[in-house]
Amino acid sequence: MGVIINNQNTKTLGFALVGRPNIPSAEKRYESTEVEGRDGSLTRFLGYEDLKFSLNFNILFQDDIKQKLREIKGVLAQARTLSFDDSPNFYYKIKQAQISETESVIRASGVFSVEFIAEPYEYETSATGNYSVKSFTIANKTTTTALPVIKIYGSGTVVLTVNGKGITLTDLTTDITIDSNLQEAYSGLTTNMNSNMNGEFPILKTGNNTITITGNVTKTEIDNNWRWLT
Repeated sequence: MGVIINNQNTKTLGFALVGRPNIPSAEKRYESTEVEGRDGSLTRFLGYEDLKFSLNFNILFQDDIKQKLREIKGVLAQARTLSFDDSPNFYYKIKQAQISETESVIRASGVFSVEFIAEPYEYETSATGNYSVKSFTIANKTTTTALPVIKIYGSGTVVLTVNGKGITLTDLTTDITIDSNLQEAYSGLTTNMNSNMNGEFPILKTGNNTITITGNVTKTEIDNNWRWLT
């Protein structure tokens, strides 16, 4: 089994996975509050902990391990996504990757471990959906909610309604992107349009999601950002 980091297989970069990966399940976070006169505590679900796991690798080309280590450290420093080649359509979003062994140990054995910290979800690679109609349904077949990226091409005032919750978009000239993951609204790569949006960033719940759009709109593009609990 190969490991793919930032869309590159580590085998082509000079290091390969040793053994099978053991990815744990995401752990839930809770807040407990003791209330006087009440049996037991009040418990509130806060979300999921970061996913932490370790992968073992060996260096394939050992002519100059010290130089190869420099290159591997550079790859890990830029790690943003990680997947396995037996399941290439699913990936983890990496927050941090760190080699755990010392350089002397690695140079002696050619084997090292990498500690990864990732978001607590496995993301699914999917194509962006294009919609020319102003009312449609999107089915979320995953195990948790999704934070979509919605790009609307239109002008003037547009109202986007997702599962009954309306978002008013004003003073549009060409397009606006509503990024629920980043919690930002923008046009192009640099134009901030948060002030043109009134409402909460949409969430796609599990099951069917009803979406309607009113106003002068020519097309809507939606990257669903499907994700699964690990």
